[in-house]
Order: sequence, then C-alpha cells, then structure tokens
Amino acid sequence: MIFWAIIGTLTALSLLVLIKPLAKKAESAPADTAESDLAVYKDQLTEIDKDLKAGNIAEAQAEIARIEIQRRILNAGQEQSATTKGQPLSPNTMKGLLACLIVIFPIAGLSLYMYLGQPGIPGMPLAERDITAERMAIAQQQNDQRNQEMMGLAEKLRARLENEPQNLEGWMLLGSTYAEIGQFSLAEKVFRQAMENNPPNPMIYSALGEMMVAQAEGQVSSDALELFRKTLELDPRDPRGLFYSGLALTQAGANEDALKIWLTLRTYTSAADPWLPILDSQIVELAKQEQMNPGKLLASYPPQEAAEQQETAQSGPSAEDMAAAAELSATERTEMINGMVERLAERLSETPDDLKGWIQLARSYHTLGRSADVLEAIKGAEIAAEKQPNVQEAKEEIQKLKQELGL
Repeated sequence: MIFWAIIGTLTALSLLVLIKPLAKKAESAPADTAESDLAVYKDQLTEIDKDLKAGNIAEAQAEIARIEIQRRILNAGQEQSATTKGQPLSPNTMKGLLACLIVIFPIAGLSLYMYLGQPGIPGMPLAERDITAERMAIAQQQNDQRNQEMMGLAEKLRARLENEPQNLEGWMLLGSTYAEIGQFSLAEKVFRQAMENNPPNPMIYSALGEMMVAQAEGQVSSDALELFRKTLELDPRDPRGLFYSGLALTQAGANEDALKIWLTLRTYTSAADPWLPILDSQIVELAKQEQMNPGKLLASYPPQEAAEQQETAQSGPSAEDMAAAAELSATERTEMINGMVERLAERLSETPDDLKGWIQLARSYHTLGRSADVLEAIKGAEIAAEKQPNVQEAKEEIQKLKQELGL
C-alpha cells in the first residue's frame, strides 16, 4: 500500500511540473523580431548623419556604414515577409490537452511498470533471505566471469598454436585449461590434435581418455579403455592409466582385479601426490563392498617413499587418514588435495635442495594437468641435482622423470 501511495505522489508531482506551464493563459503572441530589427537599423542611420554633421567621421566612412545598414534592412524586410505571428491555443483546446495528459501519463507509466517490473514480488526481510543461496549465486557469478576470462586466454593460445602443431607443452596446457573450466569436448579435440601431430606419448593418451570419461559421466568406454591400454604400454606406472583401468574393471563387475590395480597404483604413488585421497576413497569403498578391512588394506600397501618422507619431516597422510578421507565430501577432498600440493610447494621454497620433493611435485602437477608448473618443478629439480652427493645419478633420475612424463 505504501509503495502505491509513493508511486501516486510521484506521478502527481510529475504531472504538476508538466501541466503548470500549459495552464498559464497566453497574454500575447510571440514578438515580431524583424520589426524591432528595422527600428534599430533606422536609428543607426540617424546616428550616422549626426556624426557626419559633427565631423566625427568622414564622408567615405559614412557612406560605407550606410550601405552596410541598408543591406541589413533589406534582409530584415525579407525575413519579415516570411514571419508568422504565433497564436495562443483556444481555451477548449487547452483543456482537452490537459485532460489527455492527466489520463494518458499515469496509464502509460503504470502499463510500463506492469510490463517491465515485478509488482507481485513481496518485500523480503533480512531474516527471511537465503544468505547461503545468495553467496552461492555470487560465487557462481565470479566463477563464470573467471571462466570467461580463461576462455578468452585459451582462444588466444589456440590461435597461436595453430601455427605450432608440434608444440606439445602448449597443446597440453590448452587442453588442461579447457578441462579446468569444464569444456571437456573442447579439451578432447585439443588432445586429439596433439596426438595426431606428436609421437606416441602416454601423457596425451591418458589426458584424452580422461576427457572421454568425463563426458561420459564417469563411464569408461571401450575407446577410452584402449587409450589407457596404450598409456600403460608406454608407461606402466601412469596414474591415470592405472586408475581408469581399475575403474573400468569395477564397472564390469571385476572388483577384485580392480582392487589389485588400485593397490598397485598406491605403491607407486607418493604421499604428497594430490590424487592419493581420491584413490584411497575408491579403495575403501571397494573394500567395504568386498567385506574387507579398509584400514588394514591401506596399511599393507603404503605410498612410495613414505619412510624417507618421515625422515625428512615430510609427513603425509597415514593409512587411517586415507580411510577417513573416504568419508569427506567432494569439496573437502578437493581442498585436501590442493592443500597437500601447496604445502609441498611451500616446503620446497624453504628446502630447495630436496630433489625427491621436486620430483614428487612435478608428478603431482602432471596429474593435475598443470604443464607449466611441471616444467618449473623440473627446473627446481635440476638445480637441486647439482647439490646432491652423486650429481650424475641425480641427473639420470631427472631424465627418467622426463621420460615418464613424456617430456
């Protein structure tokens, strides 16, 4: 009710502003400016004659001034012949115009509001608002804006890579960018292009297969499984190849075989690798289905280099922690994974001579598809290798890592 009272008041004030000038009675018609101009010019001619008699100007100057004024008089006379004097509106016409404005103006404003506005929505006090939903909407808007920016950068990168078909690092970075913003079909096309223009590479095969699984909502098709098979032929320890091969077995009902593959993968995995919580959650779930003890099973297949990590104060999640991770939500697991990688990177900034730490970080970035970060981690490993007791052995380990990652 208050809302409509305010609207009515504003409408009345608007009409008052419009109608007040029209309601005044016209006292006279508009002035004829041409006649006043002629009178001025005649006075100027008289003044010239007076100045000439008084000796203030010469005859020649007076003649020039007369000619100029006569020209202006001629022009003013032509304008006067074309001038139409204004006539005020009749009282009946004025009343009709005012009545039309009074009726049409509010109706037009109300119709526009009913068409463009939402008058049926009630006011919502703060206590009744869904703050969580509003925050999620804001976060989604920010995420969409970020995705649009990343899409723009990706398109620029793609345009540059069209002239560099064998730039493997660039194509992998582009595909990973598309995957990160959920454009799995575009990522698949990019990885296929990388596969067509480069030698066989396990990193390409596994990335392409993963995009096919993502588009199939987690189902591992025969074509994707063939890509993972090629991956494992080139790199038997490839994490994605092993993980999705095990996933395909679970979908085929071969849970025991899948469990063997995943447990084998766990022994190849470092405690700092970001995919370890995801792998363990799958192992725990499958072990429960097979009526096995998840905690003992995980303890029997510890992550790679766990003892060395404990000696260097690089403590990773325990078997019990991994079992507990299976109970976390997807968001919590993602935060846990990102936190592990960031903590490892922060630790290495303080202990840059830790060669094994750099190798672990490179593998983690590789699994996340962060190609640029993989190269930075390898650079850190190469610097650390120069400070190892056996430099040649350290360099051979780095070279082996590059072959493993397809670099």
